[in-house]
Amino acid sequence: MSKTPPAGKHRAKPVLPSSTVKPWVRRVTATISSLILFATTLSGGAVFALNSLNKNIKTVDTSDLLAGKPSASPRPPSDTSAINFLVMGSDTREGQGAGFGDAGGARSDTTLLVHLYEGRRKALVVSIPRDSEITIPYCKDANGNGVGPWTTKFNAAFAVGGPVCTIKTLQEETGISVDKFVVIDFKAFKAVVDALGGVRVCLTTPVYDPYVPGRGGSGLNLPAGYSNISGKQALAWVRARETLGDGSDLSRIQRQQEFLGSMVRGVKEKGILTSPSTIYKILSAVTSSLTTSSDLGTVQALEDFALSLVNLDPAQITFVTTPYFLKGDGNVHWNSKTDELWKTIKDGGQWPPKDEATASPSAEPNTTDAPTSSPSASPSTGATNNLVTPPSSIKVKVLDGSGTKGLAQQVASELKAMGFVVTAVGKTNTPVTSTQVNYNKKFKAGAATLSYAANTTNIVKSTTLVNTFELIIGPDWIGSREVVVQPNTNVEIAPTEGISAATNICTQGNNRVKTK
Repeated sequence: MSKTPPAGKHRAKPVLPSSTVKPWVRRVTATISSLILFATTLSGGAVFALNSLNKNIKTVDTSDLLAGKPSASPRPPSDTSAINFLVMGSDTREGQGAGFGDAGGARSDTTLLVHLYEGRRKALVVSIPRDSEITIPYCKDANGNGVGPWTTKFNAAFAVGGPVCTIKTLQEETGISVDKFVVIDFKAFKAVVDALGGVRVCLTTPVYDPYVPGRGGSGLNLPAGYSNISGKQALAWVRARETLGDGSDLSRIQRQQEFLGSMVRGVKEKGILTSPSTIYKILSAVTSSLTTSSDLGTVQALEDFALSLVNLDPAQITFVTTPYFLKGDGNVHWNSKTDELWKTIKDGGQWPPKDEATASPSAEPNTTDAPTSSPSASPSTGATNNLVTPPSSIKVKVLDGSGTKGLAQQVASELKAMGFVVTAVGKTNTPVTSTQVNYNKKFKAGAATLSYAANTTNIVKSTTLVNTFELIIGPDWIGSREVVVQPNTNVEIAPTEGISAATNICTQGNNRVKTK
């Protein structure tokens, strides 16, 4: 008889015993790069050395996914047809050594659906937010007991039934068939980055995110500008969340995608394919903590798959996040754009669509293209009360630029009372001349709501914000006003734009440095 566990809050409660979980992986967003790595590094001359690594690879029985379905015919090694490849990560600490925190069990906080187009010269990588509200179908847990169906967060599927339940959930929610999958752990991720000689990242400001036992933190500590980071630093980079961006998993996803792009470029630029010793070192690190579908359970199978990707170039790899909207309930909700994405993948079409508009469906104020650091940006023609984004869907940092003591806290309290999600309260480094709202250009509807509440027409596009907003209070502050939103409107706030693996992007830090 099936049973329905309670829906998780921020993290889905794991129910698998640690002895079963073993290294099933995590936010190794970098797994993708490892796969592309395989594609650009394997050579026939190295196969003899790689055969000894077969014993390292673990496979998972996926017969539960095939119930009632005909078995697929084996594909020849030269096959370059379109396929869907699922990359899963988890935060299991078992067998990882010290320095990863003490959370028990395993959750999948990173899930990437990789669609390889016909010919395998082009790829679309879709990040699926862990907090996506979905219905998990009937799955078997580690003890063979039936669980579900029930509605909860997406990452609960992995906590309950590992990769099989995750795949089953994705297939039933999207209608997309998953052909292959892989999971990987912290240790392997670090080893791969180190074997590559590090990965180059870029920050607009310094970042310091200390690890505090019992409280969290990633341990990331980097200066502004370019840095070539080691495996340990890279792991901190992809794990950091609460002190970077708006502190959300959605913000972290973008940083992870940017990191993957840099990793892919590094493989190509460093000519990894010319170094058999580096190839062996990388694969040794990966296979020791690799769990795959049975059809990828040997080095020969990995080689065949890798060789089918040799024509895949970074410029033809696009990273996107599933389109979504927020309702202020802690979940990420899919919408009609998400449905379009899944259909496009099934049809082998292009995503993002060439003619995709980035504006949200609302009456928008005029805006400038000035970055956040430009307080003198010219004001727009005016805000509107024809609003569609509710305050509960808007995360905002309130910063005082007027020099009036206690004003930022007062304004933050007023916004909270209206339903806005205030993530931080502080002050600007320098005074400003007028109140302004800073926002990411993809979220115009949210900027309209916030600017109306703040009684300002000074709305500025930011090149550094992701899905949070900034309200900078100036000496012209006249008080807030109540927001009235059009009823029964679900606002599609997530972008459908993608990030190319060939694009070099500088990430915003938290402007903190370690002090003695």
